[in-house]
Amino acid sequence: METAQILIVEDDLSFAENVKFQLSTSDIPSDNIIAVASIQEAREVRKFQEPDVILLDLNIEDSNGVHTYEKIFKMFPLASVIVLSGMDDESIALEIVSKGGQDYVIKSNLNAKVLKRTIKYGLLRRQLSAKIRKSERKFKDVFNKSPLPIIQLIGDDMITGLINDAAQNLYKDSHIELTKRPFSSFNVDKECKIDKQGGRYTQITSGNDEIIVDIIINEIESDSEQTEYIALIIDKTKELEFEKQKFDLISQAEESEKKKIARELHDGLGQQMVLLNLLFQNFNPTEGQKENFKDLENLLQNCIREVKEIAYNLLPPELEKGFLNAIERFAHRISSIGQIQFIIDIEDGIQEDDLNKADKFNLYRIIQELFNNSLKHAKATEFTIRIKKHKGGILIMAMDNGIGFEINEVRKGLGIENIQYRMNMAGIEGRFESSTNQGTSVTMHLRSN
Repeated sequence: METAQILIVEDDLSFAENVKFQLSTSDIPSDNIIAVASIQEAREVRKFQEPDVILLDLNIEDSNGVHTYEKIFKMFPLASVIVLSGMDDESIALEIVSKGGQDYVIKSNLNAKVLKRTIKYGLLRRQLSAKIRKSERKFKDVFNKSPLPIIQLIGDDMITGLINDAAQNLYKDSHIELTKRPFSSFNVDKECKIDKQGGRYTQITSGNDEIIVDIIINEIESDSEQTEYIALIIDKTKELEFEKQKFDLISQAEESEKKKIARELHDGLGQQMVLLNLLFQNFNPTEGQKENFKDLENLLQNCIREVKEIAYNLLPPELEKGFLNAIERFAHRISSIGQIQFIIDIEDGIQEDDLNKADKFNLYRIIQELFNNSLKHAKATEFTIRIKKHKGGILIMAMDNGIGFEINEVRKGLGIENIQYRMNMAGIEGRFESSTNQGTSVTMHLRSN
């Protein structure tokens, strides 16, 4: 047993002397035994000594009952406190132990053997507590010094608990301001709940800067009845900004090339084919040539139509007059073919200016891709675009009545990855919903000015 410094807090001087005598005659290794009669005297001891074990009477000169234990424990939080009482009160004993007391011993049962056993267990508990505190300090040190932002989340509402330095730097606020808040309150969309599996979210810092983060959440063991989680936050803002810049440059280069190809098709090959068609019309075939001539004329007409269609798809001229105009013309053109019904539902009051912040070209391409999926893969007979105002922005919903698919089993050939990539780069928040034989819907949220 390690050598112990022992403090006796007892206002019955004869009993205190008896305890000191039993300690001195036992084989309990102690290098300093001090007896005091009050809380005030214990405070004086604290100035020069940190006892390992405290033998405490609850009813002394300046304090009574459980409050005495609470005062002593607050004064000496690292000591092992053993209560010595003349009352055999089980409720008080249980309360003392629940508050961290080592033991509750009835004075009439006290002897050297009981003292030795109780102090031995008290010192052992103190050693274990010291190891636990050391382990906790190491954990907190690793937690706080992690270069990645980490937040402890508590309960189903995911209330923030411990927040490391990196997280405080990311959200630009102190631990006090960031803690005891629902983690979803960090989101730009306050109604968007944080999924227990984590995911990508747009959040806002205390400096009103928007950040895009990937959140990885793991459940951890908890001493309380509430579930606890550790959330690892990966700031993707700069990476996505770089990706968007790269995407914009590539898109600009692609669009420039598409414009060039479209003009070449229209002004070059297209005009030559129109001229060739005029020559055909002025040509008088012989009776034997008429059938072949008619086939060639039909083939030429088909080629002219295809060239025009390719040029149109490469550079939709309607976009120059605005997205709403372009999408309505696209719907009219598709519906006139009769293969699928294209429905446009634009809420009253929606103006082109409401979409000024949107990447209109990529938005148009996304809707084209969604329509192509509905037509080619989903075997839909109806495709609907609904546009309305929602939460300070614009909500665009694309829906079909096709065969649908299981989101988790979607095939790459459906172009979902390409659509999602365009959404990310265009700053569009999108959500896919689909299931077998239930059609598909895609919801896109755009912020207005």
